[in-house]
Amino acid sequence: MFAPISRLLLLICLLNLVVSPVRASVNLPDFGEPADQTLSLSEEAEIGARIEAQLYAAGLILEDQELTEYISSVGAELAAHGGVSPNGFRFFIIRDDSINAFALPGGYIGVHTGLLQASTNESELAGVLAHEEAHVTQRHIARQLQGSTGWNLATAALVVAAALAGATDPDLIQAALGVGLASIQQRQINHTRSHELEADRLGIRTLADAGYDPKGMATFFERLHQQTRLYGNQLPEILLTHPVSATRVSEALNRADDYDPVEHESSDQYRYMRARARVLASAPPSLEREFFRRSLEHDESDDEARYGLALIDLYSGDGDSALKHLNAITNPDQVNVQLAMAQAEHLAGQDEAAIARYANLERRYPNYQPVSLAYADTLIRTGASDEARRVLLDSSAYRRNAPDTFRLLALAARDSGREPEAHYQMAAYFRYRGNYRAAINQLHTGLQRPNLSDAERARLESRMLEYRRMAPDELKRAGSSG
Repeated sequence: MFAPISRLLLLICLLNLVVSPVRASVNLPDFGEPADQTLSLSEEAEIGARIEAQLYAAGLILEDQELTEYISSVGAELAAHGGVSPNGFRFFIIRDDSINAFALPGGYIGVHTGLLQASTNESELAGVLAHEEAHVTQRHIARQLQGSTGWNLATAALVVAAALAGATDPDLIQAALGVGLASIQQRQINHTRSHELEADRLGIRTLADAGYDPKGMATFFERLHQQTRLYGNQLPEILLTHPVSATRVSEALNRADDYDPVEHESSDQYRYMRARARVLASAPPSLEREFFRRSLEHDESDDEARYGLALIDLYSGDGDSALKHLNAITNPDQVNVQLAMAQAEHLAGQDEAAIARYANLERRYPNYQPVSLAYADTLIRTGASDEARRVLLDSSAYRRNAPDTFRLLALAARDSGREPEAHYQMAAYFRYRGNYRAAINQLHTGLQRPNLSDAERARLESRMLEYRRMAPDELKRAGSSG
């Protein structure tokens, strides 16, 4: 049994105190060798990848293409205006109603569904992302740890392993956290305020440069700070990891006044993704039906509520009802609405209409990964596996190594009777999720199949050697069973 997510992420936040969330591709200021000696950039990248893989294995990451693509696009836009590579960060969604976001080593940034729900406009969401990116690019953790000893790759991995094992062995956690923690605590106290202010300053500048309201970050923290009296001892996690005071809020608002005011209108996609986060974070999604119904009763023009109700119908298997809600939306041509329509048509037995809609969307949005992936998924479901394979191999999702691309390629190969290919693609799926053990096992199983051609065997063996070289040390020489 896994630890409650709040406990898990608290331990991950402790981990954030001991490793530096830096990605090798990010252009960073030179803070000197001492920071680099705490943990190397390659070690940080490996820690971040390991943690992400553990979060996947624990089922804590919400694997939704549309939500992930939206958050990643906002993050990439901010990064481009913050002077770093738009590809310098990797965003993922945590299925949890708590209001939080956090950076992991290697530039991995997690965003809780609760953060999207709590934001009231797109500039507030962008403000939190800009703040997190600033912590990363300024190497706050590495700078904080200069002079500390005892923390390394193995210790960091031990903390995560203990958390994900359900925290059933307190001695294990204490042993991990006890190494060097005393020397870190005072440094944290000394540096937290200056680092938070620096992240505020840089984040606000990035917001303004990217065309968002520069007050977005400050107003979001201000609202949470004002609501703290309602929480009692149960503060939002973001206030625990990013301490907020009235003085800090005032300073952020004053700093935002240094920039020309921006009236940034939240995009339709922001509103739809906020509704999507609410639906997908609920178990079952139908629990949110009354919330959206009341919203629509209050405001008959609330397309966000219509989209939310349509999603609930989709996950309930009612395509006809979903189409009614979607057709009532003011701008049904928006890409996420169109995707939902195609999914609803498939559920309603209108496969020809759904396939035609997907094909049209693929032509209009060739670089929007969710279109190609949803299109291929529906093609597979309707028995057109060869066409699904074509769509996937031509997609931007394939070029960017999106894990779901390889999962769908594996399904298409299986349905076409090409089992060695199916094992090869499933191995790639697990590899890009960081699960080398499962990837190697897939290749081993593929190699055991009878009647392999020489080309098939050579291909599987070559990929096996490649993955064993890339795998963490404990798997490099592991047997096929792990």
